[in-house]
Amino acid sequence: MATIRDVARLANVSPTTVSATLSGSAAVSEELKKRVMDAVHRANYQPDRNAQSLRRGVSTTIGLIVPDIVTPWASHLAKATQRSLSDRGYNMLLASNEDDSEREFRDIDLMISHRVAGLLIAPTSLGEGYAERFAASVSCPAVLVDRIVAPERFDVVVDDNRLGGRMLADYLLRCDHRRIGMLVGRAGISASDERFEAVSEALSTEGAPLSPDLTRHGIHTVDQAYSAVQELMTGPDRPTAIICISHHQGRGAMAGLKNMGLPVPDAVSVISFDGFNPDEGWHPSITSLVQDTATLSNLAVGRLLERIGGAADTAPDVMRVRPTLRVGESCATARR
Repeated sequence: MATIRDVARLANVSPTTVSATLSGSAAVSEELKKRVMDAVHRANYQPDRNAQSLRRGVSTTIGLIVPDIVTPWASHLAKATQRSLSDRGYNMLLASNEDDSEREFRDIDLMISHRVAGLLIAPTSLGEGYAERFAASVSCPAVLVDRIVAPERFDVVVDDNRLGGRMLADYLLRCDHRRIGMLVGRAGISASDERFEAVSEALSTEGAPLSPDLTRHGIHTVDQAYSAVQELMTGPDRPTAIICISHHQGRGAMAGLKNMGLPVPDAVSVISFDGFNPDEGWHPSITSLVQDTATLSNLAVGRLLERIGGAADTAPDVMRVRPTLRVGESCATARR
């Protein structure tokens, strides 16, 4: 890889002159500028943008930390965030912690040590005293996405989970389902709590409350959902429909039902939060609530850059993004 000294040698000038020409920190003649730029192209020299930013005291790198990059939500968020940052002249560092809070805190420390201008974080929200430790660890401008932590300290951009919960419940009720099962995530995670509460309230209002016997809490992994759905479907009062709180639960539920030889939706309908893409190859396609990651990303990036630019005197805000119901083939009218 070419260095600034290689460029200086080709242009027959000093490294200091090359640096001044590239940074615009000193006036140089047009003839000298052309000579330096010709040498840059001949040497295929790539300036170290990070080093330049640090010398100027202004970083153009933003860190994005997500729990699990393999999920469609996280991968779509990463793509949208990179595009949004690039359009504004920023670079992105990405870290995925597999929903491990200790790894998350290490990632935060590492990115801050790399002098990022700010952080976009989808928090793990796990462990006793998490919120206090999280707030203490983030010493640069930051905006949170997907999960609410310490809203008195951080701006947050999340899906409108309560609206989404009502949308899923209403859809199943319109399909005449009254005996509905649900796979619920871990308590204390804002997205899971809000979704469960909204579904429960919507079903109770319509006279079809969730039965404790048909509700499984603390379901987080694909394997846990796989086992939980088999418990539900071997019980004495099987549900006619199952609501999955996230993509992991949806995947596990579909796999568990397939293993049991129970066709969806003929034996049971399945509906899920955290949208399933048609290209994921599920048969039947899964009716799911799709998050608008492009809007979520643009809001988060915009607010973070405002904070970096000095808009620190306004109170933190919680911004909610409306989801969309994508109707697939996994739900049918309930059979009595």
